[in-house]
Amino acid sequence: MKKFNGMESNLIIDALQFYVAQVEKDILELEKEGKTSIFAPGFYTMISKDLKDKVKSMTKKAKI
Repeated sequence: MKKFNGMESNLIIDALQFYVAQVEKDILELEKEGKTSIFAPGFYTMISKDLKDKVKSMTKKAKI
């Protein structure tokens, strides 16, 4: 099975962090407008932790 190299892993994790931050912000803005999202605040943050762990487990270990 192919694994991510360090740069690819970092790119995926950074992109995930930016996406989650934006979605969480959008959910809070919906609530301020009196609307309800189908996802609770913090949902994407919680899910992203598992995804980060999966990406890290699929990343080549650095050779020392």
